Amino acid sequence: MDREWSLLLLLGVASLLACGHAHNLPGVPSSFSTEERLTAASSVSVAEEISQEFLKYLRTGVESPRLKELGDELRTSHSQKDIFTQSLVDLSAADQYFTCTICRATVNVIGRTFTGPNGELTGPNRDQNAKKIMLSFCDYFNIQTQEVCSGLFDLNWPILDYIFNETIAESRSICSMLPIKICQVQQPEFSLNVTIVGETPNESNYELAEHSDNDYLVLHLTDIHYDPEYKSGGLAECKEPMCCRDDLPADANTTGAGHWSDYRDCDTPKHLIVNAFEQIKKEHALDWIYHTGDVPPHNVWSTTRQGNMDMLTEIDQLLAEHFPKVPIYPCLGNHEPHPANVFGNAEIPDALRVDWLYQHVWSLWSKWLPKEAEATVRRGGYYTLALREGQRIVALNSMDCYLYNWWLFYDGSIVLEQLQWFHDTLLAAEKAGERVQVLTHIPSGDGDCWTEWSREYNRIVARFSRVITGIYNGHTHKDEMNVHYTETGLAMAVSWNGGSLTTFSYKNPNYRIYRLHAKTLQVLDHHTYTINLTEANLKPNEPPTWKKEYEFGETFTKNTSAAGIDQLLEDMAKKPDLLRLFWRYKMTEADPKLAAGCDERCLNSTICRIATSRWNEKQRCRQLQATLKQSLENEKQPQDDGAAALTAYSLASVLALLTALRYLL
Repeated sequence: MDREWSLLLLLGVASLLACGHAHNLPGVPSSFSTEERLTAASSVSVAEEISQEFLKYLRTGVESPRLKELGDELRTSHSQKDIFTQSLVDLSAADQYFTCTICRATVNVIGRTFTGPNGELTGPNRDQNAKKIMLSFCDYFNIQTQEVCSGLFDLNWPILDYIFNETIAESRSICSMLPIKICQVQQPEFSLNVTIVGETPNESNYELAEHSDNDYLVLHLTDIHYDPEYKSGGLAECKEPMCCRDDLPADANTTGAGHWSDYRDCDTPKHLIVNAFEQIKKEHALDWIYHTGDVPPHNVWSTTRQGNMDMLTEIDQLLAEHFPKVPIYPCLGNHEPHPANVFGNAEIPDALRVDWLYQHVWSLWSKWLPKEAEATVRRGGYYTLALREGQRIVALNSMDCYLYNWWLFYDGSIVLEQLQWFHDTLLAAEKAGERVQVLTHIPSGDGDCWTEWSREYNRIVARFSRVITGIYNGHTHKDEMNVHYTETGLAMAVSWNGGSLTTFSYKNPNYRIYRLHAKTLQVLDHHTYTINLTEANLKPNEPPTWKKEYEFGETFTKNTSAAGIDQLLEDMAKKPDLLRLFWRYKMTEADPKLAAGCDERCLNSTICRIATSRWNEKQRCRQLQATLKQSLENEKQPQDDGAAALTAYSLASVLALLTALRYLL
């Protein structure tokens, strides 16, 4: 932990302890530990101080000693890139504290300039004033470069302006939707409830079909993240969240971007996409393709509507060119709209809706989808179709769960329409004796997926777990899976994640081939294919060598039922080397990841993620971690997989001291 972070925490918590507020913070869940309550209290206190002092600074131009102190500590306490390139749940404790606190302070500042006596954001210059405030905030706390902050403001302010004007939420309730535990508060105004018909099965799902000669081979492509501006030899280490677009400076002390992409924060050049498609066409006889979204790159501060449409069209044409006779079933990712991540519904103002995107993707998808899918695609980017007799596909728009979809902060109930449609579609499929495949970009257990949505989604999945025979995700850029459990711990379904074609960040490009049962469509096995980026970039003038990285059934288990994968997790917890192997493939054997290794904390996180289908529900996770802990203690020999032991300065030691301090104040 940075010294500045320790000092900041000490200042905030000590003041709360002295006032006796830390254990009476309104809305903080009673399940919080003392450490978590203290840290949450500190975040609230510091955010309030920042709000007050920064507003004074904006209005007077005079920086108070307290604001300078807070600024000096906060701007050096966080990693500027990670908070934009990593999932919030994977951030360090310091980055999570910074993100939560700055979120609260920002919402407070905006809210008070709307309602304050000076009314900076209520007059004719509201947009200019808002941008000035936000860029000042960005610069003062060193959040990102001015270019990135300015671009993000320009793209998102019209939506945020509307939400701030219309919502009744305040900073603690808005920021509590972030997957950061110290930010959580109880907020019943966001409670969702889908009407579910029928009974949920009362035992784990053991259904497992046998292989046959008629099984289907299905390609899973996801997270292509095509960057038409990628520059081989360009600047791969930049301040912005995404790189490899600018020339490498003559005095740079780093290597340029690789020809076939780069492990650093870079997306996918067209020649790698074409090469991958050619490889797949040559090596695999496909029955159909699942494409689970995210075509545009990660330059979320500088996208354009036309640019996104052009990239979607270009990739669509490449797919049609390489696989002219293979049906393709797509779903939307969070990078398809402009601005990125933001989807709404028919209830929001016309000027802020993304109907243009739905119309465009229908113009592309209509060659593969039946006419009856048009209505829901054009309404919300989701659809269903009959694949063959007794078989059905459901493609969801999972932006209804994405925490960077600002409309969730305006009215969380907008997500109920699609969830209820999902339930009703599965109910009809059950009555018709159909088996269903589900495509949805964001895994429900991902930290960036709203837990209210994922709770209801998992209730639906559990109820129809004998109807659903496969769930397919992307988004995380990792070769992984998630088991869906009931609240009583029964294993009901498995979500399979296809990894990503992009290398963003620190991974090898990959694709996956599933073997599906000819009748039930259950996943019987899957094979993952990759290239080693280091080796490929050493020979820029030669096509890279794609290899079969592993076969799931041969390497881990042939029992791909939900209960079978749950048993695999038990085996991983008892045999840490098996879990280490899973982590190795999860990271696509990327050289930087293998060099860093996976220590005990990493192993705990890895097994927990597989066992999580709702971010804040960790029952099975904790059981497996307890077993893993004992197994690691029983290991007689040090692990020899190259794992590097990482040392982390824990909050526990600081907060233990502060707890003792409470009795001295």
